[in-house]
Amino acid sequence: MDYADTNFIVAVHFRTAHTGLVEKFIRRQSLPVAVGELAELECRSVFARLSGRRQSEHWERLQQRFLGDDWVRQPVVWEEVAAKTRELTDKFAPRLTVGSMDTLHVAAALVGGCPRFLSFDSNSNARVLAASARLTVWPELTAEEKVRVIR
Repeated sequence: MDYADTNFIVAVHFRTAHTGLVEKFIRRQSLPVAVGELAELECRSVFARLSGRRQSEHWERLQQRFLGDDWVRQPVVWEEVAAKTRELTDKFAPRLTVGSMDTLHVAAALVGGCPRFLSFDSNSNARVLAASARLTVWPELTAEEKVRVIR
């Protein structure tokens, strides 16, 4: 399964600069997309803000995706995700600035056994953290991001 960060999910359900790229990616993939509880909670807020409605058609489409085989809800096992978050923080925080929520997302991807982290968030270092933790990041890291990866 591929772990979808919130901005990836938003690009699927709203017209963004990345929507065409995401649609092409989804058509070519055979792996299911994992939507962690953290990302789903963030989407609930973001979808309401972007649509101006609490229960928008965008939210309903996301919920419908979970009824098929291509999108899977990934529950958060808090003890495991918290432990992995502590591990990532101890290892990377001294040299890489990453927010707590982004670290939780990367930890959830790792705990869930997802080999790929789907994210467009190049401003937060989430993608760099994911690559530093040995996840494959899609889309590929930029040259600027690659320099910040910690090995």
